[in-house]
Amino acid sequence: MLKAISTYSLAGVLCTLPLSAESMQTSPERIQDTLREDSMSLPAPIQRWDNALPLGNGLTGGLLWGEGRELRLSLDRGDLWDERGNDASKDPKRNLQTLLESIENKDGKTFSRLFDQTYNGSPWTKIPGARLVMTLPEGNAAENFHLDFEKALATVDLGKKQQAQAFFSATKPVILLKLPLGTEFNLIRPQSIDKLGYPAPTTKTSTNEAFFTQQTAEGLEYTFCVRWLEQEDHLLTAIAITTNQESSHSLALARKYAMAGLTTGWDELLDEHRQWWDKFYNQSEVSIPQPRLQNHYNLVKYYYGSASRADAPPMPLQGVWTADEGSLPPWKGDYHNDLNTQMNYVAWQAAGLEESGMSYINYYVDRMEQFRKYGKEFFGLDTAMVPGVMTLKGQAMGGWPQYAMSMTAGLWNGHALYQHWKVSQDRAFLEKTAYPWLAEIMSSVIALTNEKDGKLYLKLSTSPEWNNGSFNAYLKGNSNFDQALLSWGLGALQEMAEELEKKQDAQKWASYLAKMPSLQVDSETQTLEVARGIPFEHSHRHFSHTLAIHPLGILNIEQGPKQKALVRNSVRQLIDNGSSAWTGYSFTWAASLAARAGFPEDAARLLTDFERAFVTRNGFHVNGDQTKSGLSGFTYRPFTLEGNFLFMDAVQEMYLQSWGETLRIFPSVPADWKDCSFRDLRAEGGLKVSATRKDGMTRSVTISSKHGGQVNLRNPFGKDPYQSSRPIKTKDGLLVATLKAGESITLTSKH
Repeated sequence: MLKAISTYSLAGVLCTLPLSAESMQTSPERIQDTLREDSMSLPAPIQRWDNALPLGNGLTGGLLWGEGRELRLSLDRGDLWDERGNDASKDPKRNLQTLLESIENKDGKTFSRLFDQTYNGSPWTKIPGARLVMTLPEGNAAENFHLDFEKALATVDLGKKQQAQAFFSATKPVILLKLPLGTEFNLIRPQSIDKLGYPAPTTKTSTNEAFFTQQTAEGLEYTFCVRWLEQEDHLLTAIAITTNQESSHSLALARKYAMAGLTTGWDELLDEHRQWWDKFYNQSEVSIPQPRLQNHYNLVKYYYGSASRADAPPMPLQGVWTADEGSLPPWKGDYHNDLNTQMNYVAWQAAGLEESGMSYINYYVDRMEQFRKYGKEFFGLDTAMVPGVMTLKGQAMGGWPQYAMSMTAGLWNGHALYQHWKVSQDRAFLEKTAYPWLAEIMSSVIALTNEKDGKLYLKLSTSPEWNNGSFNAYLKGNSNFDQALLSWGLGALQEMAEELEKKQDAQKWASYLAKMPSLQVDSETQTLEVARGIPFEHSHRHFSHTLAIHPLGILNIEQGPKQKALVRNSVRQLIDNGSSAWTGYSFTWAASLAARAGFPEDAARLLTDFERAFVTRNGFHVNGDQTKSGLSGFTYRPFTLEGNFLFMDAVQEMYLQSWGETLRIFPSVPADWKDCSFRDLRAEGGLKVSATRKDGMTRSVTISSKHGGQVNLRNPFGKDPYQSSRPIKTKDGLLVATLKAGESITLTSKH
């Protein structure tokens, strides 16, 4: 029988994915019997892994699904990787000079062998984990799957008031389940691992334990271990996943962790787990008057807590939920730095989820030696460069070199370091981490420019994913994508150097900034071009040409009438071009752009379209239109997370914006969202902000300052009178107050 297939490109990598009968259903799949703000309830059966309840603790992840008497738990661990490249990836001619020559000579054979085929032809990949199949005793059958976001606790109703429960401990390296007495276990190693040429695993199943230990081709050893213990009325089950990076004997360590979980017991571990999640979940709060959007926002916050922790690897394309469908993960489960990694970590700053966000920052800081190796071997530099597509260790995997070998990918990664300083006002972080990291990356990029007529131009410039993998993807001058990153990065470095009183550094960055070309503008439509002479005139999934608007914010509606028109025209154009060539993340990125441009109705509609059509039953972003209602020409199902996190970012952009160290309260809330609020969203300047809107009007705003200083606020009350808990004055159209460290100010409408 022929299988339906879909060929899809992500950041320059072609991948063909099988589509099952279930995935080709035309009806919407996001079904909840009762929609609640902080939970997910899915009626059984759940027949696909990507409809499952997602669980995790940052390093390990799981997907709970099943039907009838069979429950399945797809298990994953973020650091299980095969890092082997093929011979071409080690070829000394795989470098910038060869790439330049291949482009000049239109040498497609060399171009493909040394750059594109190193991706598809290499074994490197995220290694799939395992599946635990639990066969329940007679008289039990799955009826409903429920996930509590605030407690990170999964419950399966089995009928006759029986339940199964599971949580991935937030504080200990163990997973615990409560199951009916008499449950049988089968721990399955994925057959797809056979494609990697590893030796057969060591396996064992006994009366109270099942495990397998796998040796890989590079010396990595890992173990999946399940142990169970009969209690008075249930079977207590513990799962541990370990590697020989933690201990020379991964099995012994896994047994130790599992046995400790059983000894400590369900109640004590669950209590610790709930305390962690209570603190995490209550860092901030957003209230949305649309139940489905509220539920999805809370779910995405839950994703951050379950898939990203400071002491674990950051989320790649699928986070800690590698596909469980008998194959190696799509796009090798890698780190794509042309949008995916950056947008996975676009929303944590405002939400105050530092425990999750520092995973991203720590990772890119810790990989500098590998980035320097890449800078030396590929670009001939003595400073670091970040690959556009890479392994867990930071190796350059290749793919379409237009984006896989991008010269500015690292600058976009560096935006998170800058933003963390702006929001936290952590001077030690600025001095020891953010400034030196971004300065080194920028020094590399500047070294790859040529000066012409007093302006600096990159040796090669592209705009992800414009013109895909063709030679036409290389554009004249600096694309607006590259130019936005260069101009933002130099301005940020000048600001950081001035804060650190590094006068010579500040002058250096300012001198480079003076040599930056302007963003390219279509003179007829007054919209941002992709690059010189290339208008954004048709629907396209990646809004790389608008990076200056969002997330960088160096082009905004408050810079004057001309800039305001340019922002609004450009965002209006990409929306009005239609969504036929959009994927799911395009909708949520467009919503963030609409919020920056002051188009609240568009932002709300785009979020609604995304949540309705581009997610599975469990909320995973799957790129294609699952309703097949014409929202996009893409109707496939590949799962990646960035669309979800952009959703969270867009909501926060609608509620609070603080770029330029000026607070804007409810700047892009649609008229029919009359009653909404937020609590403790973070803003630039080390501020926490809370606000309430009722009957379509802002009623109160509270601002707390961690470090003290001046607070600038656009009047959120319009012409209505208000009162303030502290002295406040008007300056240049802003409300201005000065707070000491730890002080707060509350403004309240008199209406």
